[in-house]
Amino acid sequence: MKQTQTSLYPNVIIGGAPKSGTSSLFFWLGAHPEVCASKVKETYFLGDTENKHNVSANIHKDGLEAYQKFFSHSKGEKIRLEATPVYIYHKLPLKVLPTLQRVPKMIFILREPSDRLYSHWRFNRYRMKNTKMTFEDYLAFRNVPSGWADYLDHTHYIRHIQPYIDTLGKENILVYQFEQIKEDKVAFMKQVATDLGISPEFYNSFDFFHRNQTVAVKNGKLHKIGLKLEPLVPQWLQEKIIPLYLKMNSSKLPKPSEEELELKEKSKSQFEESNQELAEKFDNVDLALWK
Repeated sequence: MKQTQTSLYPNVIIGGAPKSGTSSLFFWLGAHPEVCASKVKETYFLGDTENKHNVSANIHKDGLEAYQKFFSHSKGEKIRLEATPVYIYHKLPLKVLPTLQRVPKMIFILREPSDRLYSHWRFNRYRMKNTKMTFEDYLAFRNVPSGWADYLDHTHYIRHIQPYIDTLGKENILVYQFEQIKEDKVAFMKQVATDLGISPEFYNSFDFFHRNQTVAVKNGKLHKIGLKLEPLVPQWLQEKIIPLYLKMNSSKLPKPSEEELELKEKSKSQFEESNQELAEKFDNVDLALWK
């Protein structure tokens, strides 16, 4: 049923992909005076199931109207923003989002496939400490921990973006590349701001703060406690605390081995076809950045 009254639902959602700069993009956009960022970055509110990430609030037990609670602090900003990167792989958002009074724009920021896979493996191996898989096992989808999704399929991006194009309309889909951030943060954010219809000049003197970088965590239990507390801490305070916390509870990651780098390079070929399909759909996707 279409919503007919003024609402506080998000009108811009960063929907994927994980380990591609979504955290940084959320906080950089959220700092803009024309943007109201959700109280919690990853709401998981429209997740296909109720799970540990959305047990406090989700559409299954609370109904759609509760989604607005994440934006109750809005002061009429042009954009209401949330970021749940796994939405790119979920089916429920495709059913719910078209029913909103205003169909939101979906942002998908993507990373060169082999780099994303390697980053995802290192993130889980050294930061989350939830697997002891070698990178060779990881790429062969061998000895995968119970409950893990098919991360190889997930890296064929167009397979998962196409349903959003079909459902929400291509005009509501924005695709960017993580490598564009690495090239020039200011130019990248000014382009995103322009695409969203907010002032790009805000980012001319913006103090960028990198989020969610992969480090080797020393104490896994302490890190889990930190992750639970993070949503309760204001962003300005996080930016002061996180560097100190990481200095205390992290160390440098092991250098990539020659074997890992060779495996990563070989893995590129399996994504060539889907990368090409993506570039054919979106003119701004530059595959030269993924060579």
